[in-house]
Amino acid sequence: MQNSSTPTSDGVPHTFMKMISPSISSPLSQICNLTMSRGSVPKVWKHSYILPLNKTAKPSQPSDFRPISITSQICRIYERFLLKQIIAHLDSINFWSDEQHGFRPRRSTVSCMLTALNDWTDNIDKGNQVDIVYLDYAKAFDRVQHDLLLAKLVEVRLNPSLIRWIDSFLSERYFEVKVGKSYSAKRKALCGVPQGSVLSPILFGIFVNDVPKTLPPGVKCRQFADDLKIYASFSNSDSSNSLPNRLQLAIDSVILWSKKAKLDLNNSKTECITLGNRRAMNTYTIEGNTVGQKTLIRDLGFLISPKLDFSEHWHKATNAAKFLVSQIFTKYNSNDSKIMTLLYKTFIRPVLEYGTEVSSPYKKCDIRAIESIQNSFTRRLLSRQIGRYLTPSDPDYLSANQRNAKYGLASLEHRRQTTDYKMVLKMQLGKIDINTEDFFTTNTFTKTRSNNTFHWKAGKTKTRRNFFIHRTLSRVAISSDLPPITPN
Repeated sequence: MQNSSTPTSDGVPHTFMKMISPSISSPLSQICNLTMSRGSVPKVWKHSYILPLNKTAKPSQPSDFRPISITSQICRIYERFLLKQIIAHLDSINFWSDEQHGFRPRRSTVSCMLTALNDWTDNIDKGNQVDIVYLDYAKAFDRVQHDLLLAKLVEVRLNPSLIRWIDSFLSERYFEVKVGKSYSAKRKALCGVPQGSVLSPILFGIFVNDVPKTLPPGVKCRQFADDLKIYASFSNSDSSNSLPNRLQLAIDSVILWSKKAKLDLNNSKTECITLGNRRAMNTYTIEGNTVGQKTLIRDLGFLISPKLDFSEHWHKATNAAKFLVSQIFTKYNSNDSKIMTLLYKTFIRPVLEYGTEVSSPYKKCDIRAIESIQNSFTRRLLSRQIGRYLTPSDPDYLSANQRNAKYGLASLEHRRQTTDYKMVLKMQLGKIDINTEDFFTTNTFTKTRSNNTFHWKAGKTKTRRNFFIHRTLSRVAISSDLPPITPN
């Protein structure tokens, strides 16, 4: 249990539950087991407070907020036990589509993007064009029809008692919207799974898991929760209509599936981007509306451009980090290096290190811009400690490397390289649930990695050579203290 001061619908504070947990664990387990045997969830467990969280910087209408349910703390404890059982059952029957990276252990937004980029950069390396269509579900979690979801739970052969419990859990739910200290009138939720509950993500995952099966041959997809992108590649030798026809058929297939599932697609947010050195702009439609062709698309927190160089991504990230540096030095007057570096590591550095396995820059201007954030922070901190602004001619001035050493910071470039190498090791040891043979092979395998030889397909284009696996293994190959690695 995590400490939290957020009030819950059952009126039991998180901190209080944590304090008395040894005393109430036995009677609480009896209550939970009784709800399961009866297939009936107490009404107070089905009452939620809805907190509207901003989806945009300046929200102006209800759709600019994401509704998050604050549910019963006691119910959430029991949901965690049920979640483990559901995950174990689904894994035992190999339920999950390989394209789904949400809700699953050892998978993440990074694994989703790496598998997609591996496909995209490989096709670009072959001289192919890749068209990607991003499909957006309108209020996906809130629109799930309970009868259709329960039918899918029966299909995956969940325990009948558990299905009855989930049916009760989803039925007759009531909520109040909480803004500040004010509450709305109580309303009934007619459909959907409550965003913020423990079981909702995996229930939604079960609901949308069969989407990839609807796609025609030659079209691939990647899913992360309700985010779906479908893509296909074609070469100059292909028929001029082959790619658009395939991808258009895939769009139509997803539309048909969505109508059967009673999940509405947000046509206005469906977008397309074309990757490759030679790009033909194809036109796609969704229910009669032309899909917008973009040159920059946000994909799971990364900004994707046709060149896949992530320059726009890093431009935005460094601007955000500059603002945070300014805010920290404005709001905190401490010159204690431990406190200030902790603030830096907590609020600023994560902005510059999210998913660098995916977006690691290769342009020198981007690398310098990223490093300048840390350099600016350490320079301002040193100036504050000395008591005056330091210039390079000042006798107390220290170089960027000296300041990093003084405050116990490694360069951001070095940290990115370390992160890349750790990801390769996790993939090799099975700590990341993706097929490593799509990225590299080894002629032997040991936990100590001794006597391992890595093999991967060498890249021809700049895009492929700077992709995660090529840049990482190429760097390791020239290091004498690491296992030998050779490109094919």
